[in-house]
This record gives sequence, C-alpha cells and structure tokens, in this order.
Amino acid sequence: MRNKPALFVVALAVLGLSACGTDSGTATGERDTITVSGEGKVSGQPDIFNLQATARETGDDIATMKDRVDDQVKAMLDLADSLDIEEQDVTATDIRVTPQWQYQPERKLIGHEVAREVRFQVKGIEVYAELADGLTRLGLKDISPAGTDISNAAELNQQALEAAVEDARAKAEIVAKAADRKLGPAITINVQSQSHPVPMMRAAMAKDAVQESYRPGEQDLSAQVMVTFQLR
Repeated sequence: MRNKPALFVVALAVLGLSACGTDSGTATGERDTITVSGEGKVSGQPDIFNLQATARETGDDIATMKDRVDDQVKAMLDLADSLDIEEQDVTATDIRVTPQWQYQPERKLIGHEVAREVRFQVKGIEVYAELADGLTRLGLKDISPAGTDISNAAELNQQALEAAVEDARAKAEIVAKAADRKLGPAITINVQSQSHPVPMMRAAMAKDAVQESYRPGEQDLSAQVMVTFQLR
C-alpha cells in the first residue's frame, strides 16, 4: 500500500521568469521551470529467510575432527533435502582449521578448531521454523539468522519510484497554481536514492517458538527523486 505523507515540503522550487538577448538583438527565451523533490513508499512482507549454521570441533586430532565436522555437514544437507530446500539455496563452505592458543601464563598451542559453515535460504516462515528445529535436534549450537528478503522487491521498488514521481508532480502542481501558471511535462528526473531495509531475524531454537513468537511484519521500500517540470 502506498503511503502518502500528510504534510510535505517542497525541497527545491526554482521559478525562472526571465528572457535574455544577444548582442545582435535576437531574443532567446529560456524555458521557465520548477524543480521539486518527491518521495514514495510502499510496504512488503518478508517471505525469504536466511539461516547460517556452523559445525565445529576442537582438539588435537585434526583428521578425526574433520571427519566429525564433515558428518555434521552431511546431516545438515540431508535435512535440507528432506525439507525440499533447493540445492542452489544451500551453500557449504570449505573446511577451516584454526590454531588455538593459550596466552597465560605463556603463549602455548593447546589445540586446533576445525569448522565448516552451511548457509540456507528458505522460502516461507514454516520451512524456516522446521529448519531451525531440525538443526537444533542435530546438536548444533552455532545457529544464527542471516537476514530476510522480499521476493517481489523489484516490483515494489518500481511502485515506490512511481509514487515518488507522482508526489513530485503533486507538489509542482500546487506551486504552479499558486504562481498562476500551468504545469508542463517533466524535463529531467533524477533518482536520488532507493532504500530497502533488511531486518535481522532473531535466533530461534525451536519450531513452535518461531511460529508462535516471530512475525516478519512489513518493511518499507522507499524512493526519492528530483524532477524538473516545464512551466507554461
């Protein structure tokens, strides 16, 4: 739904009513114009959810830890398959081995950490809930949300742009009417910015907890433009 601000301010209005002549006496008139800003906002509900889980082991036997981590990653991939999460929406990183140091009373190597990350992108809060619950049941302790998105964001951004141009035209119409002029066509349109805030989902450790306590809500997608109109 488009949000129309109750109050607005014309950010910049330039009304040129001048003519200039050349040295030869030939008159050349510059077009009278008015430049105004416009803003448009539309709302959308997130329906794409990202989640990241890390399989990690610490100790001295790197080979054994690697096997355990690989087994955990395989279990995560099997879980994704069981939930019909498409293969291109699951990314498993390569293995990472990090030395673990003790610094007190002196610097000393005390072991290694072996880890791999798996990132999931799922469609729908229900699938997200089942995924979070399944990862918890696998015994994974490092599970974190990685943001949300809106599947039709491109369409909503276009609507926000259209609303911004309409807002600019409405402002220009008011100023032109006050100056006893008529508004002509748009001469230039500059897109100032478009914003699409992406809130982070909170961590959830159980399916019922997600479905009962998490609500994606709505996100505002906004656009700002600067438009120059001809005056008649």
